[in-house]
Amino acid sequence: MADRSVRAPLSVAAQGFALLEIVLAIALFSIVAVGMTRALDQIAQTSKQSRQEAQVLRVLESVLAEVAHQPALKETTVNFPKSADGVDARASIVKVKLITKDKTELDSMFKVEAEAWLETGFNRSLKRRMETYVYSPHSP
Repeated sequence: MADRSVRAPLSVAAQGFALLEIVLAIALFSIVAVGMTRALDQIAQTSKQSRQEAQVLRVLESVLAEVAHQPALKETTVNFPKSADGVDARASIVKVKLITKDKTELDSMFKVEAEAWLETGFNRSLKRRMETYVYSPHSP
């Protein structure tokens, strides 16, 4: 009886085809891996930018609320210390003259502008601004 566990060697053409299949599989895997790496990098950058934007907006809303809710307003500019997140902020208060349709002047109206920014590196910064109008009858 012949031993069936021994296989006949593959032909040169079959060996070349097997090598070609392996090279193509590695090339395909490499293309997919590079694409996935780029996609993950883009996701990480977008996530970082979203966090920075949220930090700046949180500080900006806080600054605007703090300045606008003072009992008495006066024209000034207020610089706030850098937050723990590294966000700088500034607010300015300007008295405005508003006149209604029937030519009545609204006294004690102030425009509050706030801006906050975060230095993101390479001479770039993320900067946002907000403004609101405030009626402050107890202000000079």
